[in-house]
Amino acid sequence: MINSIVPIELKDLKKYFEDKTESYLIDYENSTLKGAQFLTYLSNLDIPCDIKNMDEELISEYLNTQMLVNIPKLEKEVIAVLFEHKGLTKTDKYKSVIDKNKEILDKWESKLESLPLYNMSIVGEGAFNEFVESYPKDETEDVRGINFVSLLKHKEFYSYYQMPKENIVKNYTKYFKEYMFKGKSLFEYWANASNPLFLMTWAVAEGKFDSKEYNKRKMEGVQNLPLESK
Repeated sequence: MINSIVPIELKDLKKYFEDKTESYLIDYENSTLKGAQFLTYLSNLDIPCDIKNMDEELISEYLNTQMLVNIPKLEKEVIAVLFEHKGLTKTDKYKSVIDKNKEILDKWESKLESLPLYNMSIVGEGAFNEFVESYPKDETEDVRGINFVSLLKHKEFYSYYQMPKENIVKNYTKYFKEYMFKGKSLFEYWANASNPLFLMTWAVAEGKFDSKEYNKRKMEGVQNLPLESK
């Protein structure tokens, strides 16, 4: 990893374009660009990177940004915020962030709670379609908080669904069907090897679903649910 700040020096930036196996570790605290500018810069560059020395300001900006950006450590930090917001972890580590960002966190929560409904929509058959259509439609095109899709590659995120909130599920027609994520569809983020909901749907569609194995994995997930702070 190339240690850097933002903006990245040209000589260091050239290293990635000469060797695509390179990646960057960005020191946020010492970067010149902060907050929204920091995220916009990295989103536009679209280079493999991670971060150190982040703060609450950056977490808040990430929750609100309209720019898709790939920063694994920041994504995991936001997963922890979302778990606390939902009551899955008994801690107040992120109380300040949650209090300052309640409105946008509620929107994240509704979108995330609605993804299992999206999972049913991709089957695309009669009874499934009717079930999806039975939920309230939300045709918003608002991309503030768009990075909810960036969490879907993390295996640990899926414990989020151990305590579903059915009353806030919506049929987000635009998110579900259109190419709103840097020219990609939601499916390209949802369909990944870390997603047990997608894998189960795929197995059912392919006639490979093993109910005993599923129940075993489900119980393992419940036992591993991080209900206590560490």
